[in-house]
Amino acid sequence: MSTLAAALLGTGVVLGVAPAQAQWQPGCAAYPVNNTAAYSQCYWPVRHQVRIECRHSWGWFGGPWGTYQRWGNVAWDGQQSWARCDFPGTLVRWEVVHPWW
Repeated sequence: MSTLAAALLGTGVVLGVAPAQAQWQPGCAAYPVNNTAAYSQCYWPVRHQVRIECRHSWGWFGGPWGTYQRWGNVAWDGQQSWARCDFPGTLVRWEVVHPWW
């Protein structure tokens, strides 16, 4: 039974199935999509934006695994803010941020 559970967990990681990361703002969350993109959504009237961190693709070829950031569009209330990495499978981190301007 534990082998089956490990196989299912491994499949979830490959497909990008992951929980929303904890946020400091209640009612807001960021969700990954296929380990390549992420979106944020809030359930009350507030400005929000998704910020993601991606690995550089040249790390696949023996180079360093540097990272870069991408920011999604500024959204309001229940709208979604989306951002994506340049290459599939390079999403490292995602979070909701709240611009004050």
